[in-house]
Amino acid sequence: MDPKLKRNIAVVGHAHCGKTSLCESILFVSGATSRKGDVMKGSTVSDFNDDEIERQISINASFLRTVCNGHQIQIIDTPGYMDFIGETVGALRAVDAAVVVVDAVNGVEVGTEETWQKLDAIQMPRIIFINKIEKEDAHVEETIASIQEELSRSAQIIDFESSSLVEAVAETDDDLLEKYLENGSLPADDIKSALRKAVIEGKIFPIITGSAVTDAGIKDLLEAIIADLPSPITRAPVQANVAGSEETQDIALGNDGPLVGFVFKSLFHPHLGHIALMRIFSGNLTGGSSIYNVNKGSNENISTLTLLQGKDQSSTQQAECGDIIALTKLKHTTVSDTLSVSKSKIKLNSIQFPEPCISSSIKPKSRADEEKISTSLHKMCDEDHTLTVGRDTETNEMIISGMGDLHIKVIVDRMKRRYNLEVDLGTPKVAYRETITRPSRARHKYKKQSGGRGQYGDVELEIAPIHEEGKEYEFVNKIFGGAIPKNYIPSVEKGVIQAINDGPLAGSKIINIQVAVVDGSYHDVDSSDMAFQIAGAKALKEAVKLASPVLLEPIMDVSVVVPSDFIGQISGDVSSRRGHIMGTGSKGRKEVVKANVPLSEMFAYASDLRSMTGGRGSYSMKFAHYETAPSKVTQQVIAQKQADAEA
Repeated sequence: MDPKLKRNIAVVGHAHCGKTSLCESILFVSGATSRKGDVMKGSTVSDFNDDEIERQISINASFLRTVCNGHQIQIIDTPGYMDFIGETVGALRAVDAAVVVVDAVNGVEVGTEETWQKLDAIQMPRIIFINKIEKEDAHVEETIASIQEELSRSAQIIDFESSSLVEAVAETDDDLLEKYLENGSLPADDIKSALRKAVIEGKIFPIITGSAVTDAGIKDLLEAIIADLPSPITRAPVQANVAGSEETQDIALGNDGPLVGFVFKSLFHPHLGHIALMRIFSGNLTGGSSIYNVNKGSNENISTLTLLQGKDQSSTQQAECGDIIALTKLKHTTVSDTLSVSKSKIKLNSIQFPEPCISSSIKPKSRADEEKISTSLHKMCDEDHTLTVGRDTETNEMIISGMGDLHIKVIVDRMKRRYNLEVDLGTPKVAYRETITRPSRARHKYKKQSGGRGQYGDVELEIAPIHEEGKEYEFVNKIFGGAIPKNYIPSVEKGVIQAINDGPLAGSKIINIQVAVVDGSYHDVDSSDMAFQIAGAKALKEAVKLASPVLLEPIMDVSVVVPSDFIGQISGDVSSRRGHIMGTGSKGRKEVVKANVPLSEMFAYASDLRSMTGGRGSYSMKFAHYETAPSKVTQQVIAQKQADAEA
């Protein structure tokens, strides 16, 4: 099919605004289905996974196709919950425009705002569909006003008899504006062609009202998608990097150029395994061919090309510019890879997925599943790039991180369904540190005789705090005159390092400490590396106890982005978490609060922030430094260590 006759759109918006129902209505009205599915009954084309049917929400991006008035329309139905925003971020790389769904009852909601900002950032053309106008408590006029106030003044109801629309269209083109001012009106054809240009350039955002339940406005929406949204060759240019250089170039959009495809999503199929979803920006691809993965520098054999309609699949022999296809059994390809012709150097930018903001420790209920849990989680990370899994080497806990509580719960449910794995979630342990506050000195003589050769090592250590930034540990040999032979000094340090990793307060690593070997003795026969290791470790432990040790807790640099109305509440909450406000600033239409907060106070912050701001806040954090923990915190940590030891 000629790319001019294709439209690729993402349906986006706040949770429960009716995106999936709208997709059902589009498929039905355009003739792709003979009956409409129902979200409540679990019968929609989009939401076909068990967890989606059970929760009655979209969790994954779903892929739909229809034909209307000779045009192919490919639709990606995206989740509305911010916990699954990664699905939307990936989907936007595969489409040329978006339909933003707004609930006529609730108006512009936080999910609408967040998605709109993402669309603004990539300058994507969009149509706004006000849904649920059939509801008794719908407020269409108020919703239009809130869209224009909170999203864009350029949002306009599509009514070609309306002077406001005609004026808005005229203002996007100087020649047209002059013509309008001279004549007081414009020909319908001029308005329509100028409107299309203005929509593609992001100067006007058409508003259409309707109902996914009664199918009102759906024909108008389909006509607007075809008339006003860009095709794969009239969309904004797609810029690519030239591998191995700083050069960039625009891809020649169309069927005639060399193949350039981009993998934007990976999904799991119970029988086929992982499937790569690819958008073709240039050229064409046939089944049974070989293509080149530019990122991996390797070839992939393509057996079949698959088209998706919800859970249903159909094969095709050829795909061209604008098509979204599924590829199976790829050996090397992952999300954000560019697939092209042999030895191509054209590479598209990787998708920048948002960083996870909530973490939990995770462990299997059965010890026999230890290895299985790691394997299954890493497979799920290949599918979901807002999910991360790692092991804390200090606490020896496996940590799972995601976008929110619901995200983590969905992952746990999927582990049970797919891999028959049951797990326990917990709050991650904090990696505390210990240090000393004054110099001290201690000596330990390790002497053991049990028949035959004995063991003998005698070490005296001096320790002192290090105040130099970035320097956690220093070992100095101050032995003169051979009190300890040089060949045993490394053994002493080895013992010291072992002891440093097990502080006296909570078993945490000791930092900011200088250790000097100042004296000792040895035995010609009984001294050994092991004896001096033990003596060094014992001397260090005794010296630390005399040096007034304290517990250190990790402090995080936290940035909280919220509407200005919430600044006071956020500042008060930070203080209640033993945090310190470091400054404030602006970020677009929102305010940024920067603070230093102890990590132990931040584990439930994602859900707490959502509650405080009605979902309108976001945050990020990174490690800043260690600070001395208050005595109350120290006592709690020591008590927990003793309880763990007894258990």
